[in-house]
Amino acid sequence: MDTSPFALHKRGMNGSILKTALAIAAWGSVSLIGYATLTKVQFIYAVYGTIKPFLWGLDMATWAHLEHAIAFLTLGSLFALAYPRRTPLICLVVVGSAITFELLQTLTPDRHGTVFDVSEKIVAGCAGIAAVRLVQVVRSARRKPETCASK
Repeated sequence: MDTSPFALHKRGMNGSILKTALAIAAWGSVSLIGYATLTKVQFIYAVYGTIKPFLWGLDMATWAHLEHAIAFLTLGSLFALAYPRRTPLICLVVVGSAITFELLQTLTPDRHGTVFDVSEKIVAGCAGIAAVRLVQVVRSARRKPETCASK
C-alpha cells in the first residue's frame, strides 16, 4: 500500500487531514516569511549569529540569499502540495507574496527591498512549484496502464 503524501491525499479522511495540514503549513509559511521580512534587521542578525557555526563559513550576504531561496522554494512546494489543481492561483500567491514583501520592506526604516531579492524569491518559489508538479506528473504517468493493446 502506497503511503506517500501524494497517495494519501486521494484516500478518504487521511487525505483530507494531510491536505489541511499542508494548507495550514503553506499559509503559516507566508506569515513566517512576512514576519522575517518585515521585522527589525537586528532579528535577522541574531538568527544568523546563532546558526553561523553550522553554515560552513558562509558570510551574511550569501546566507541571506540562500535563506531567501530556501524559504520560497519551501513556500512554493507547500502550496503546490496543498492545492494540487490550482497552479495559476498558487503561482499568483507565491509571486504576489514575494513582490508584496519586497515593496513593504521599502516602508521600514532599517530594511530595503531590491529587484534582485524579489527576483530570487520568485524564481525559487516557481522552482518549488515546478518540482512538485514534475513529481506529480511522473507519478501519475507511472500509474496509468498502457492504452494500446499489443497484438
